[in-house]
Amino acid sequence: MNTDNYFISDEELNAFLDEQLDSHERDRVLEAINTDVRVNQRMSELRLLRDMVQHAYEEPPHQNRFSGQVSTKSSSRWAVAASFVLTLGVLLGWFGHQGVVEKNQLASTTVNSPAKLSNVILHLSSSSPERISAALDKAEEMLAAYQAQNKDLRLEIVANDGGLNLMRNGISSFQPRIQQLKSKYGNIEFLACAKAIKRLQEKGVDVELLPEVKVAPSALRQIIQRMQEDWHYIKA
Repeated sequence: MNTDNYFISDEELNAFLDEQLDSHERDRVLEAINTDVRVNQRMSELRLLRDMVQHAYEEPPHQNRFSGQVSTKSSSRWAVAASFVLTLGVLLGWFGHQGVVEKNQLASTTVNSPAKLSNVILHLSSSSPERISAALDKAEEMLAAYQAQNKDLRLEIVANDGGLNLMRNGISSFQPRIQQLKSKYGNIEFLACAKAIKRLQEKGVDVELLPEVKVAPSALRQIIQRMQEDWHYIKA
């Protein structure tokens, strides 16, 4: 993807972090994050700055109950926090350079030279049985390649939107496959997006997950966190 032909604005990245984009817009931003170091770096800076601002404001400054003035200790703490927030984007911008790889390169590296990869997060948002089956095939292909060379690999399959069909009890036809993967490989996790579950529940849909599935507070935040931890991202 050439992001010179499709500019990703900070407004779009903020909307992405707020999970206010539709699935098509979200996929385009994720593609840009995954393939363009500049977009990845800007996203990392925005998210880290947001996190630090939120942390700085978790406890408001204490006022002197008699003078109504902010205490010197609180003021100092807030000044340090503000300074830290302002410099964080510069100091930690290097995160944007981690975990970025072209999809074709990732596909060839996965099996032929697994030593070049570390951990992988595989994102599933489609309800298509063919896409789901292909995602599980890809996961097993990577796990088997690493196991054959006695190398460590952590792999997470995180699902939102239609991808939840993989992980829903009474809906998924893939439970035996999930059980087989979990039994054979101790380094794979299946994560369902809590926000996607909540959206279904708000529509009156009863959502029961397979016992092998864990819940992530947000699929997108899980993806961003893993990418900043130098995991590789694959859109299934």
